[in-house]
Amino acid sequence: MKRLQLLLVFTAVLTFNVSANSRIISKNAELSLITCSPGSELYSVFGHSAIRVYDSTTNTDLIFNYGVFDFSTPNFYWKFIRGKLHYQLAIQDMDRFLQEYKREGRSVKEERFLLTPKEKNQMIRFLRRNHLPQNRYYLYDFLYNNCSTKIWDVAKSQVNSELEFDTSIYKPQSFRDLLYPYLESVPWARLGIDILLGMPVDKIATFQQQMYLPDYLSRNMGHTLRSHPNNGHIRLLGPEHMILEMDPEQSGFHPPVIGPLHAGWLFLLAVLALSFFAGTKGKKWFDGIFLTILGLLGIVLIFMWFATSHQQMEWNLNILWANPAGLLFTCFVLRNSMHKA
Repeated sequence: MKRLQLLLVFTAVLTFNVSANSRIISKNAELSLITCSPGSELYSVFGHSAIRVYDSTTNTDLIFNYGVFDFSTPNFYWKFIRGKLHYQLAIQDMDRFLQEYKREGRSVKEERFLLTPKEKNQMIRFLRRNHLPQNRYYLYDFLYNNCSTKIWDVAKSQVNSELEFDTSIYKPQSFRDLLYPYLESVPWARLGIDILLGMPVDKIATFQQQMYLPDYLSRNMGHTLRSHPNNGHIRLLGPEHMILEMDPEQSGFHPPVIGPLHAGWLFLLAVLALSFFAGTKGKKWFDGIFLTILGLLGIVLIFMWFATSHQQMEWNLNILWANPAGLLFTCFVLRNSMHKA
């Protein structure tokens, strides 16, 4: 999703936001869903979503971006780890937004919201009101409250008709399975995510819940239907229009020299070699180091389960093999080794 920063320079954005809010939107304004492809950094591996407000009459072209937080937040990293960090809605100039994605080689596509004039005004007023200092902050949740789900919440609350889903494209998948296609080129990240995420991500995501990923927000909103047509339009979104094309060489990941599978085979060979050729003392030290690593990992999993607000890290069954009890066994093995020495 969006780069975890405060839009290039925080003070510059604040200055821009003041002027942006003072602009007047005419009846010709259009609102669009913006979907950005994944980037070459881990923070951008799932892509990004935003809302564009364009008005040729007043020469207004703004991006409303729910994927922003402030690095100057007190205890930033501690809050981030514990799931207590507040994200915020920020306003950015469209040209600057595109410059950043062009530099990263990422594609940007646009789909216009098919709204009535009243709905457009409602949504623009809602976004401006939501951007007020007292309203712009929200507690981020990877599955249920992120830059994509916030856009769906905005859209469904401002459309003056019932919305239905064309589920012909729906394929029941778990939250975890939906992530895997984005992690093919970053196998170590996939391994880490699999270890850290617990049973909640193995639930089947509904049609609406799939929208926590930007690509699925675009796809599923494109198959969202109005109960009362607007000027002959029954769909919520119009056809997609590509603003920037992807540059695969710039936006793609470089594969790791050694992936988890090959590392696993190397580890197995090392264990076999130690079993046949290492002395008793060497074997005990290996056992101690290995169990210490598993025990420390277990402590991390327990901490993420019980001491944070990351609900997707609860009920993590990896604790069965990454068990802190291994630390006690390590102490026992090393103590006996020292006594015998």
